[in-house]
Amino acid sequence: MRSLGKALIVIGCSVFASTATMADSLPGGAKPANISKITKAYSGKTDLWDNGCDGGIYFSPGGQVRAWCKDSSDSLGAGTWNIDAQGNLCQDLTWYWPNDRQAGSSPGGSTCIAHIQDRWGQLWRSWPGSEDWWPVDQYSGLVRGYRFKAEVMATRSKLGFR
Repeated sequence: MRSLGKALIVIGCSVFASTATMADSLPGGAKPANISKITKAYSGKTDLWDNGCDGGIYFSPGGQVRAWCKDSSDSLGAGTWNIDAQGNLCQDLTWYWPNDRQAGSSPGGSTCIAHIQDRWGQLWRSWPGSEDWWPVDQYSGLVRGYRFKAEVMATRSKLGFR
């Protein structure tokens, strides 16, 4: 089952990166992104994962993250998120899945998404190992609210979490 957790992490990262509409090289006039601007862009929103998952990750205002994919609906990711001084949004997820009569788990480690602002103040993000930069805008997959709360809560219950 440990491989399931690793597979979900890989799916999550690749799907997470695929939700934006257009990539670019490092935008002109790029400078470190303002931490409060990154916080505002993510806090209280779900980043939708549409390719190969039909789920997403929710960034709570309190620093918690919850991830869920319809394609692996008996599993969920739970952890924390923060933003460092360099503008990296880092999420630490542990994936949970059914394992006999208890939940199995696999720490996913930390994934950090780099952020910069261009000369006009537009926020951009880039995933680990990529040279592409994606605009954080109305097309980037971030939607207000906890879109998969009911599904996460049902999965938590099935896994025996209270």
